[in-house]
Amino acid sequence: MNNLELGFQDALNNQRLIHGVLKRVHIFSTRADYDDYFQEAMILYAQTYEKYRQKHQDMTKFKAFVFQKLTWRLTDMLRQEKHYFDFHSLEEFDFQRIPENNTGEHLDFVNFSELSVVEKDILQKHFIKGIPLVILAKHYQQTTRALRYRRDKLLHKLRHMSER
Repeated sequence: MNNLELGFQDALNNQRLIHGVLKRVHIFSTRADYDDYFQEAMILYAQTYEKYRQKHQDMTKFKAFVFQKLTWRLTDMLRQEKHYFDFHSLEEFDFQRIPENNTGEHLDFVNFSELSVVEKDILQKHFIKGIPLVILAKHYQQTTRALRYRRDKLLHKLRHMSER
């Protein structure tokens, strides 16, 4: 039996600790993704158990150590998720909800003469057709970061056009 299995067994024996960590970082059982975070915490617990056993023989301080480690890691995960959804929030321009044949009717506020060729492509291929920016970046031989910048600039232009 390898150490990771021992870690999972110990995690199963200490589920209250994991639930306590989730509660500490304000992930409550009413959330839809509670079980996902619980599974992540179980995996982190097992990995931490394995690393801790390799470095330390004394397991008396392990519970306090793993509690803090899980708290930090889950907090990081929540921050990453928040950053992702803040960055990728397209509530104003969710073109997925618009049927393809009616797309032109809902984009009457867009002045296409103000958009560059790349911005038109991002609008059509990324927002309407759902092609990932990674694929478009390969097509244009640019970095995804550059296309994300152009996408954000396009969203700013679209917001400005819709307010006119």
